[in-house]
Amino acid sequence: MQKAKIGTILLTAALISGAVPITALADTEITSISLDISSDIVPGDDNNNVDVSSNSSRYDVDDVEVTNEPSSDWDEGDEPRVRVTLEADNDYYFSSDLSEDDVELSGDDAEVTDVSRSSRSRLRVTIRLAELTDEDYDGEYDLDVSGLEWDDYDGTAYWDEAEDANKYEVRLYRNGNSVTSVKTTSDTDYNFADEFTRSGDYYFRVRAVRNSSNKGNWEESDELSVTSSEARDIRENGDSSSSSSSSSGGPGSSSSSNSGGPGVASSSTGAWLWDDNVNRWWYCNADKTYTVSNWQYIGNSWFYFDAQGYMVTGWQYINNNWYYMNSDGYMLTGWQSINGRWYCLHNPNGQMLTGWILSNGKWYYCDASGAMLTNTTTPDGYYVDGNGVWQQ
Repeated sequence: MQKAKIGTILLTAALISGAVPITALADTEITSISLDISSDIVPGDDNNNVDVSSNSSRYDVDDVEVTNEPSSDWDEGDEPRVRVTLEADNDYYFSSDLSEDDVELSGDDAEVTDVSRSSRSRLRVTIRLAELTDEDYDGEYDLDVSGLEWDDYDGTAYWDEAEDANKYEVRLYRNGNSVTSVKTTSDTDYNFADEFTRSGDYYFRVRAVRNSSNKGNWEESDELSVTSSEARDIRENGDSSSSSSSSSGGPGSSSSSNSGGPGVASSSTGAWLWDDNVNRWWYCNADKTYTVSNWQYIGNSWFYFDAQGYMVTGWQYINNNWYYMNSDGYMLTGWQSINGRWYCLHNPNGQMLTGWILSNGKWYYCDASGAMLTNTTTPDGYYVDGNGVWQQ
């Protein structure tokens, strides 16, 4: 009993004399945060400068980091994400109950997506800035295409790279009329060998594409005038550069041919024929047979023919998979913009893909319809930006 009383007296004396720091027992809890945001990020620039400040005397902004900076320039539709680290001043500590609702933002349009406390004195606040738009960009994209030229050996169209282009749209014409639909490629060349089906004056048009809202002007090449024999040579030269020959069969099945057909064969090497009665195309093989309910490889492309032997176009459900044939009947592969939505079609087999897709080192998500998601959260809880890229 005597020892306990002495201990109490000594502790009281220590508190009075300052031997035990009273302030350590009386730190003030921080229960709310106020931050001001000012961003210099705009589309078409690689500037990652974001200024975050606070007028509070209870804590300081220790670090600001943009966590999803792009490999090149920012694009329209991107949503920059910023991680802000706060340091509590002496005599203060961050409440363990702090949440997104306890953080007030001012300045640029933004929202808090996460708050986490790494210690009593350190707090991390994750902020998503508003989607970038062209209004944020006070410059202009360089989408000028030049250097258009033909390779008259195999019908390849070439052009020079536009500095700010992500892809290109190109289309072939003959004698002033379009031969193909608009083709999309990320390369600066496109082979049209299969389209040289007859004599005529061929030319192509191409434009650079930054995104759906920013496309350059159409530029037109010089004409390439060919005779019938020269057109045949271009097709053959184009075929010789392909690893696949004009064989029957197709994705997932072999081809079957039936004798007869809706027309008369006109070429010993096979020919496309137009049926005026139904306004549809069919293909007559060299042996006067034609393919029904199956695939056939013609030139450098896959085509599908229905039960009557006619070429099909558009979306087709074949052997439990979806495929897309353009207006010329070609089976498309790779990323394709169809009716304003992006789809990923397996290369080279053409099946429509769904779910998570790894493409050029980036993850994308396509829903059950095959359409790529943008500016949203996927069903499994991950955010994809305006270009469809998963933001880690």
